[in-house]
Amino acid sequence: MRCLAFVILAVALAACEGETRPYPYVLRISHETYDDYSCALLQTSGAFHLEFAHGGDVRVHEGTTNLEDVKKIQRILERPELSELSQRQIEEPIFSGRTEKLQLTTYRSDRWQDLFFQSIESEERFKESLDPLVEWLDGLRKLPHKELSEDEGKQNCLPPRKIVLKKREAVSFPDAVAPNPLGIKSALKLPPLVAATPAIPSATPLLRVLSVVVGGSDARQFCALIADNGRFRYENHLQKASKPVHSELFAGHLSLDELSRLRSLLDTPELANIQHHEPRGTAAVPVMGNLLNLSIARPDGVQNIVLSSGYGREFGTVYGGDGDIRSAAKLLEFLNHRLPEEKDGKLDNSARNECTALP
Repeated sequence: MRCLAFVILAVALAACEGETRPYPYVLRISHETYDDYSCALLQTSGAFHLEFAHGGDVRVHEGTTNLEDVKKIQRILERPELSELSQRQIEEPIFSGRTEKLQLTTYRSDRWQDLFFQSIESEERFKESLDPLVEWLDGLRKLPHKELSEDEGKQNCLPPRKIVLKKREAVSFPDAVAPNPLGIKSALKLPPLVAATPAIPSATPLLRVLSVVVGGSDARQFCALIADNGRFRYENHLQKASKPVHSELFAGHLSLDELSRLRSLLDTPELANIQHHEPRGTAAVPVMGNLLNLSIARPDGVQNIVLSSGYGREFGTVYGGDGDIRSAAKLLEFLNHRLPEEKDGKLDNSARNECTALP
């Protein structure tokens, strides 16, 4: 299935015990558009495995490209804009104009590097390097090859067997690629909290918020993490149509009066009595409208609820959340007016962590 193409390679490392041959793989690449899907696995020898699909038609090719092509691909992969890039630096839009997904997985002497672009917009900054890689992938089907049946050859462009590096400790494979952190469906699941570093005193989370509002020509996403001692992190992302995302990050501390006000808003029956209901199967979230995920510390555990402006108007498999977003109107008003204040410290965008930890 296509979703398997976005699971990062379950590949081990490079040469068999007792051998000195170089690591045999250069790149795994997959590219998906609205109409087509293709992936390829390239070896240092030039041998390639290619799979591509259009509609229900799946083709599997195996062949060899020339060594000049291999060197060209290696030179592109060594460009600093790719070799020094991390997944966190890839900025995904809140909403995207056209469906496209591109994944590159390569081995960097001592680690796996996996880069996942989930939109045309996130690829834009790196077009000079990404476009030649996609063109190379598209051109593979024109090279001399042998064709395998789908049952015989389809393997999602994963290496056919396990390979082990000589005299190296075992290295963990990359984790599966996380969903788009700025995507609409991500509001259904808050990313997990990370442990505080020893230099930062730990604090118990009181409230975590993830809000997504998509209009006809703009969109906004913000998250907040507020501890029971008043410390907080706030990340706000705005996007105009056809424009990049503009982000602002703040850290601060609520006063005792503000913390008391927040607790009273969280304890209103309109919020406290809502119970969470999981969406059915692969239920879709209403795209045009507001979506709010609240994770609230209660005496008997954490209350996690999803509120939506589509609540009560569900049809088919559409998921409308656990309640009407208007139940949190006063809470949202408090958060929107209090958190992004100039008296609090503004953080650099490099500190962004999707509100998984306090600053």
